[in-house]
Amino acid sequence: MNIDIKYNPSYALAIVSLNAGEQIKAEGGAMVSKSTHVSIETKKASRGGLLKSLKSAILGGTSFWMNTFTAQGSAGEVTLAPTLPGDIKRIDVSGTIFVQSSSFLAGAPALDIDTQFQGLKGFFSGESLFFLKISGAGPLLIASYGGIEELNVSGSLLVDTGHIVAFQDSLTYKVEKLGGWKSFFLGGEGLVCRFTGSGKVWVQSRNVSSLTAWLRDKLPPKKQ
Repeated sequence: MNIDIKYNPSYALAIVSLNAGEQIKAEGGAMVSKSTHVSIETKKASRGGLLKSLKSAILGGTSFWMNTFTAQGSAGEVTLAPTLPGDIKRIDVSGTIFVQSSSFLAGAPALDIDTQFQGLKGFFSGESLFFLKISGAGPLLIASYGGIEELNVSGSLLVDTGHIVAFQDSLTYKVEKLGGWKSFFLGGEGLVCRFTGSGKVWVQSRNVSSLTAWLRDKLPPKKQ
C-alpha cells in the first residue's frame, strides 16, 4: 500500500494506491473517488462485535459503519478526504494510539478501534472529549481542522482540548481548567489536557468549537 498526501495543510487529499488484494477501511463519507475494480464493502466500525461498534459510534463519534475498499484482481486507487478543510497525516501504528473521535480518517483493516472516555468534566468544555483507542499494526490516517503539528513530550505539556488530534499511549493525561474561574469563563480559555511522560502529541492549528462560536455570533437573532 502506498499513500500519497497532497494539498496539505489546508485542503489535504490522500491518494491510496492498493496492490491486488490489499484493503483500507475509511470513515463513512470520506471517499472522493476510486478505481472501478476497487470494491467497497460496508462493515461495522469495530471488529469486536455489535456492542463494541455501538460504543464506538455513540461514544466515539465515528460512523457506526465503515467502508472497506479492496483492490480486486489488479492494483487500484482510492482517494480520501476529511469533511473539514485541513491536514492529513500518516502514522504507522505499532501498538496503541489515541485519536480524537472526529480525527479518524482511514486505516489498515488490521487496526482495532475502541473508545475511551476521559471523564465527565469534559462536558464543560463544549467539545467532544471522546478518544478512539486504535491498536495493532499498520498505517493510520488522521485528519484535522487546520494544519497538524507533531509535538514531542518529555515531562509535561498543556494542550487545549479543542486542538488535540492524537497522542501515544505512553503518555498519561488529565483534564483541568487553565488559570482561575475568571479566565475559564471570561478569558476565552477553557479546559486543557495535561500530558505527562514521554511520547508524541499531534495537535491541530484550528479549533472547531471556536469556529462554531464565531459563526453563532454572526447569525441574526431569532425572531420572537
